[in-house]
Amino acid sequence: MPAEEFCAWLKHVDFSERHAARILQISRTTVAKYRQEGAPAHIGFACTAIALGMPIWRRGTE
Repeated sequence: MPAEEFCAWLKHVDFSERHAARILQISRTTVAKYRQEGAPAHIGFACTAIALGMPIWRRGTE
């Protein structure tokens, strides 16, 4: 996920660096790094899921 897309996501979901770090379960330093250098693919997938309002996946009872 390029840095400009990560920054656009932060703005779209209206998250501060602190809140994004909490939701993504990473440090604020890492959020700042992603803003400058971009984020790995798995963070991009998580950002997409969050932007779409998807809940954390839980295996259903069978």
